[in-house]
Amino acid sequence: MRIGVYGAASTLLAAVMLQYVYARLGNFFAAGVYLAKSNACLLVLLNFGVFVTVVLGKGLQRVFFGPLRAVEVEHLYERSWFAVTETCLAMTVFRDTFDVPFLAAFAALLFVKIFHWLLQDRVEFMDQAAQLNTIFHARVAVLLSFLWAADAMFIVHAMRVTLRDGPGTWLLFGFEYTILACTVVAVAGRYLLNLAESRMGDEPWEEKSVYLFYLELAIDFVKLTAYVSFFLLLLMLHGLPLHIIRDLYVTARSFFRRCGDLRRYRRATRDMEQRYPTLDHADLAAMADSVCVVCREDMTLPPVPDAAGPNARQEARANEPHARHHHLPKRLPCGHAFHFRCLRSWLERQQSCPTWYVCIAGISM
Repeated sequence: MRIGVYGAASTLLAAVMLQYVYARLGNFFAAGVYLAKSNACLLVLLNFGVFVTVVLGKGLQRVFFGPLRAVEVEHLYERSWFAVTETCLAMTVFRDTFDVPFLAAFAALLFVKIFHWLLQDRVEFMDQAAQLNTIFHARVAVLLSFLWAADAMFIVHAMRVTLRDGPGTWLLFGFEYTILACTVVAVAGRYLLNLAESRMGDEPWEEKSVYLFYLELAIDFVKLTAYVSFFLLLLMLHGLPLHIIRDLYVTARSFFRRCGDLRRYRRATRDMEQRYPTLDHADLAAMADSVCVVCREDMTLPPVPDAAGPNARQEARANEPHARHHHLPKRLPCGHAFHFRCLRSWLERQQSCPTWYVCIAGISM
């Protein structure tokens, strides 16, 4: 309702202004020159352009996403606020070229960013959705292709303008679209991993989290490289670029944190079969609770014939199917026990005992 009232008022005001200017000057060329030089006329036209952009965005949102979830709307407002704030800071660096083309380029950037953010949230929603229809996958595939093409087009245009006119505002926009292109690659990788997992049915894909971790680590590295390069370039050309300090810090912290997680994960999962002993029937019987707290299922062992030799248990376990082997209970140095598969999956996300945080020292040894 509010958008309708705003749109009707904006359209009426723009139509009245155009009719008045054309009737006063008598020809199209003179009217166009007058509109370009009048601040009041430009303000009215920019306001009408904002309305048209909102209507276009709403239409594309209905086509590609349908109704938005509450969390998506919340993330959209938060990210838009940061984007506008950072652009206002960027204007202090490129204040000499602040004009109507700059505002149009910024509006296009924000418009494209919004669909990157929505697509990122929608693909992350795949982890929670039980079943997704063909329309969902078609929307994601088409939007991924469209956003990648848009990012590439703007990057090429920014490179041409920069090479022709020297470093300017399009250097900023080219950098922004480079970061968005990295986001598209990350979203596409996550989507393909989720799609591959959905094709496996009820069988969990244990390696998915590892692939996802390396994907995010690689994207963070590329983003950090781009941020550092752009920061140093602007520092030499225009002074301290305040508008990217926050993003540079957040990206650097994320990258180094992931590097630390990778180092701890590799140390914790190295030689898991030998480092963490497998429980036997006597150990399980002595436990007050034999439930794995990660998957909430009982920990059991395959039966071993009584007439078997002293090495029968190890031979039986070695000949078990791979899936059964991953359900063997393993004991950590702190004394807690979990399924081998559950323990490995947990250590991929957090390098500490699932039931006792103080046990991180024991796992990381």
